[in-house]
Order: sequence, then structure tokens, then C-alpha cells
Amino acid sequence: MADPRLERQLRYYFSDKNLWKDEWLVNQLGAEATGYISADIIAGFNRVQQITNDFDLIVSSLQRIVELEVSDVEGKVQVRRRYPLPPKPQVELDTPCNETAADEQELQVASTPVPDDLGNLASLDEFFLTGFRRVPKTGVIFVMDEASKAGYSASTAQEWANLGQGSPETTKAKNWPTNVRKRLTELVEKGKLTSELGPFQLQALEVNEENLHYGSVNGDWALRRAVARLYNEIYRKGKSSLYSAENVAIVGGGRLALTRLCCAMDNVNLGHFLPDYTAYAELLSQFKTINSIPIPLDPKNNFRITLQELRREIVGRGLSVLLLSNPCNPTGQLVEGEELKNWVRIARETQCSIVLDEIYSRYIYTQRMSPTDATWRTVSAAQFVEDVDRDPIIILDGLTKCWRMPGLRVCWIVGPKSLIDSVGAAGSFLDGGPSLPTQRSCVPLVNPKDVIEQTIMLQVLFSHKRDFLLRRLQDMGIVVEHPPQGTFYCWCDISKLPAPLNSCWGFFRELLREKVIVTPGVFFDVNPGSRRKFNSYDSFIRLSYGPSFKEVQRGLDGMQRVIERHRMKRIEEDTASTRSFG
Repeated sequence: MADPRLERQLRYYFSDKNLWKDEWLVNQLGAEATGYISADIIAGFNRVQQITNDFDLIVSSLQRIVELEVSDVEGKVQVRRRYPLPPKPQVELDTPCNETAADEQELQVASTPVPDDLGNLASLDEFFLTGFRRVPKTGVIFVMDEASKAGYSASTAQEWANLGQGSPETTKAKNWPTNVRKRLTELVEKGKLTSELGPFQLQALEVNEENLHYGSVNGDWALRRAVARLYNEIYRKGKSSLYSAENVAIVGGGRLALTRLCCAMDNVNLGHFLPDYTAYAELLSQFKTINSIPIPLDPKNNFRITLQELRREIVGRGLSVLLLSNPCNPTGQLVEGEELKNWVRIARETQCSIVLDEIYSRYIYTQRMSPTDATWRTVSAAQFVEDVDRDPIIILDGLTKCWRMPGLRVCWIVGPKSLIDSVGAAGSFLDGGPSLPTQRSCVPLVNPKDVIEQTIMLQVLFSHKRDFLLRRLQDMGIVVEHPPQGTFYCWCDISKLPAPLNSCWGFFRELLREKVIVTPGVFFDVNPGSRRKFNSYDSFIRLSYGPSFKEVQRGLDGMQRVIERHRMKRIEEDTASTRSFG
């Protein structure tokens, strides 16, 4: 039976607040406070003993604390924090009132007896409602929370460089870099663009009595028809099987699209690749009908899988569903052309449904594309589907990334009609359907001709930022073994940097001090339910070049300062060591 007093006490031991001042416990857990400590030691703490001496109850309480990871190897139970200890804020918190200070003292690892009555505990950050659990945060949200503790906020954002969050810049074209605007002018002169300002001029959402009522759970028919037309115009010209509105569901964001799909899945073995999008981990762990099976991708093979390996994984593991982002977040690697055509063929032959998160489908930097011309490139499995109602291909996309409008929260699912019916049924009790005024205002945004123009502009801007980022990283000695072919992310190997910058958490913490935000690589080791007790990608970080050019430049300048500072420190230490032995 759960004991709220015990869980509160255990959570406090491992909290940032306690570890910032508990030197003994930090020494046991290591510098990053992520090392294992025996549960026997925790059970021996005086305060724990005053609550209970039931070891099984202590272990079960530790297992219920989502911030902790419990390992049981041959009967030896150990526990550790999932996330490293962040730097202690330089600005001290307001001095707590006497009552709160007394409560904190009561939670200390103390040898003196303390009262048993913890019912009036005033520390709100330790309190949690009975019947609810603490839900783990996705990697980027955790990163932003840590940045907030270090001083990042809406009022200070201009002083920071946020290269961690996966958000595209929403700036207007007139504010883009000079070289980019010159290129746009050339394209207007060549007739490839009608304007340097772009085709999308959404200024307001119209709200009236006609769109204030409930809409269809799967979205407004006008927008669904417009999305189907977009796919048919760009990817399915000359094909007999075409998408209709019944092949499209409109949803309030990409994660909601994934949630609906997972809710509609049967008892399945679902394969997912490593590394991939961080939100997959928590999402997949919530659905007990889904047995998620990781498929690690070899960095020596460019974080790719061969067609032979793909078929072997599907058949050998009995996969009914395969989930992936394409282009891949975080590596930027891309399945395209004949290779993507063969993926669709394998899905058809094995009857394994492939869910392709194509939210970055127009952030493409490769030349060998189809369809394409000299000025724009885009990728979707929709091009290679034979029968839109029978081929097991499900596509996710939306206005969030490629339209640079994440605040609208408009995305879609494209797939067979039977699947769209099922995700609609799931939506009827999950979310009830997207905003009707927003949907109706977005119909002009998916006009194929305008989408192509916007794609041209998008790729001019982001190719410029990508090339600049890669040059700067090379100068800093940061290895990008496989430059991104898509997305606006760069997957960086930092193992050759001086300590502590050669681990993702050390790099992350040092960059926070310089007001630069990055995302540690371990978050992309998708591990639903934390079944694996080890992390990969400790020597990788993900950088986003989604922000404006100036912000990307500011972030890279900060990174360079940190790296140079640590290299100089290492040289000084080596010199001092040489002299001492001389």
C-alpha cells in the first residue's frame, strides 16, 4: 500500500533542492548525481526508518517516483536519478518563511527524532494529489525547464540562444539575411516566385456564428478536401488511386495525431528506430496494447537501415506497425526516392503498417529527389502508394514546421479510409476535434501552387542557415559525421571535446551558463517505460537551426567561447603538470 509520507521523503532526498546542499549524498551519486545508490542505504536513513522498516514498501515507493530509475540485478536493488543535477541558480530564492524552513528541516537526512505528522507540509513543490502520478516530461520540455531555472524567460529570451527547442522561426521574409533576400529576388526575376514576401498572408482568424458550433471530429470537410488535393497535385499526378477528404483527418497538433493513432492500434508489436523523436517514448509507454520494440541504427551506416535489414526486422520480430520520422529528428537523415519506394513495397508485401511522421517533409537538402525541379524538393511516401485505401501507409504532417506556424496547432493524418474512421472514433473521446474557425482560415494555406512557392523560400532560408552552422561547427572541432539531409537539426558528436564538454550533460550545463540551450542526445534514445537500464548517445547533442539566423549565430558564438575556455584550461593544466614533473 502506498505511503504518501514515505514517497514525499524519498522524492526530497533526490530533489535538486536537497542535492544542492547535501554533499554526502552527491558524493555517493557522483558529480552529475545520476549514479546508482543501494536501496539498502536509503532504507537506513533515519527519517525513512521512522516512517517504516518495510524494505519492499520502500522499493515500491521508489519505483513510483518517475524522476527515479530503480534497478534490480540478482536481488540487489539500486536507485538513481534519471536526469543530472542542474547548476544551482546564482540568484537565491526568496528566504522561506519559518514554517517552510522547518518543513524542509524535517525532510533532511537527520539523526535526531522528528515528528511523525507530515500532514501540514508547506513545501508545495513536494506535494502531489492522491490518485495522480507525476508524468515525465519530454526531453525538450525538460531542457526548457532547466533553462528557466538558469534565468531563461520571455523577458530575457533576447539575451539567450535557444538551439534546443524544435521550433521554426516565424519571422517575415523581409527580415531574413541579406544573401537570402538577394536569392529570392533572383527567383522572382526568373519567374519561380511571384513575390519575395511569400504567398501566405494569414493576418487574422475569422470567428462568426457559422463556425462557433461543433465541427466534425476528423476535421472540417473543406480543409480535408484541400489537404487531399495538395497530396494529389504534388505526389499523385497520373495515378488512378487518389486521396479524397475521407482519407484525411485534421487534428490539433502532431502529438495528438500520434495519440489518436496509438489509441486506434490493436495488440501489436510496434518497431521504432533509435535515435528518434523524444515524445515517442512517453507516448508509447501509455498504451498497454502496444509492445514497442527498439531498432538501433548504426552510426557507422549513417544511422540508416538497409532494405534487407528492414524486411528482416519486420518479419523476424513480427511487427504489425513501424513508426519513424522521415526526415529523421534528430539525425536529419532521409529515406527518399527509390529507397522510399521500396519501403512502401515492403510494407505492402509484409502487411506491416508504416506510420511516417513527415512533419519536416519540405526541409530537404538533397539533390536526388522526385518530384523536383531546380528550385524545390519535397519528400513523401504518398508518391509511392499504389492503392490509397489498401496500402498500409499512414502519413502525418501539418502547418507546424513546414508552414512555420506551430501556434495554429493544425496537423493531419493521411491514410486509408478505414484508418481515418478509427482515428475519428478515438478523437470522439480523446479531444473532440480541432478548432473550426482555425481550420476554415487555413484552407488557403494548402493551395498547391502557394505551397510550392513557400517550399522554395523555405529551402533557400534553411539551406543558408544549415551551411553556416556546419562551417562553424567544423571550425570548433565538433564532428558532424553525417550532415543533415532534412529537418532543421544537426546531430553532433562531441566526444572529442575536452571534459566535461565531451558528455551531453556536461555540454548542456556549461552552455546554460553561457545562455545557450541545446538538447542532450540521451533524450533521443526512445525507451518507453524505461525498460532498458542504460542510455545511448551520451556523446551526442542535437542543435536546432530553426531560430532566426541572428539567434543561431549568437548561439554558435556562445558555444565557441565555452569550447575555447575549456581548451585553454586544459592547456594550462597540462603545462602546470609538465612543470611539476620537470
